[in-house]
Amino acid sequence: MIKITDTDYSLPEIHALLGDKVFSTGRTKPLLISGVDVAAGERNQYVVKFVGSPEMTTKSACFELLGAWIGMQLELNTPLPVTVNITSDFVDTLKGRDTYSIASKCIGINYGSKFMEGYAQTPVDTAITGQLLDQAKNIFAFDMSISNPDRRVDKPNVISDGNNFLIYDHELCFSFLLILPFLRNKTPWVFDQSDKLMCENHYFFDKLRKIDCNFREFTERFLSLDNYFWSRVQKFIPPKWMCKEVLDIQKHLDEIKENRVVFSDQLKLILQA
Repeated sequence: MIKITDTDYSLPEIHALLGDKVFSTGRTKPLLISGVDVAAGERNQYVVKFVGSPEMTTKSACFELLGAWIGMQLELNTPLPVTVNITSDFVDTLKGRDTYSIASKCIGINYGSKFMEGYAQTPVDTAITGQLLDQAKNIFAFDMSISNPDRRVDKPNVISDGNNFLIYDHELCFSFLLILPFLRNKTPWVFDQSDKLMCENHYFFDKLRKIDCNFREFTERFLSLDNYFWSRVQKFIPPKWMCKEVLDIQKHLDEIKENRVVFSDQLKLILQA
């Protein structure tokens, strides 16, 4: 599994060729495209979110990258993030389609991810067992650590191929940033009322309830979110997408990392309540 801390890692740059279809369920109306990896020369399908559309800002793109990179670092299954270069020639291929107007305003780099085939939405009432249960537990802990309220029953943002879960859509994570600094939870490794509500609304909450979940092994992976990881974040985020909140996010995760044992126990307790 690739990580941003790998010595040969680079953020792929994709040249958009043809638009395929719009994913109508996403709030950002992502578009499936065919594109070429500029460095590797390989053609694949990618999902692009137009940065500059009403629902997708440069900060959203920054958060998408961070969410994917943190997930990858914690050994979760997430689509490979990329930047997608939208040109006027590409926009011309969309004439007559709903995405033409948005794409024409988003010439330049946009957020994207490699399209993963063979995955589908898991019915809500499907029981989760085996390695999928372990993955669900880890995804739950991941989302609580990054304060992600956007993986819910009505909007799972997780799909499965029967053996693995794939998580995506992280533009709304780090929701603690929406709270004024002096009102934020001063001990984010101990859940306050808003954290508990976020837990209870999570897609996997009811599936994990009353199960004897141990999060210690997964939260030990937080140690990999070290200074080198954050230096790589600073290196690879496109300058136009860099936002001051990155330092607040690092501080938030550093505190959870330092108190990861208590954090893991908090996760276990709320599922047993």
